[in-house]
Amino acid sequence: MGLGLLSIGTVTANASSKGYYGSFQSRKITYHIDSKSKHWKDNWNGAVKAWNKLHVVKLRSIKKASKADIRLTTVKSLKGNYEMMGYTNGPGGYFGIFSSKVKLNRQAMVDYTEQDKERTALVGVGYAIGLNYSKDKTSALSGFADKLQPKTRLI
Repeated sequence: MGLGLLSIGTVTANASSKGYYGSFQSRKITYHIDSKSKHWKDNWNGAVKAWNKLHVVKLRSIKKASKADIRLTTVKSLKGNYEMMGYTNGPGGYFGIFSSKVKLNRQAMVDYTEQDKERTALVGVGYAIGLNYSKDKTSALSGFADKLQPKTRLI
């Protein structure tokens, strides 16, 4: 399956100090994909690969889920039918994030194109590393970025 994150259009990127709610103590962050489906694993892996290509953080897969800084998964549905739900553990802000988990809602995305699913996973990984949603359509955190590049706005 070709990932839309890596194929269509471009956006421009810079980071600012306003678009985050916390950060990990290290730029090297471990993750585990809890999803069993190859389809959803491919979406998550595409998002992780896109973030790693920016060299802002280094996301590294680990086998033991309980040891991962970030857990990525999908669920059949979420209350409120949100497309995604994220959780962080830690005080946030300057004091950091200790761990995070992001769930994609398969029911809410049943009519999404593959590109839209991949964009949602991309935003989910951004949330997991501590970034906030952005209304700027060139931002990786807007849900509209087709491809992350060094010039992609992070927030």
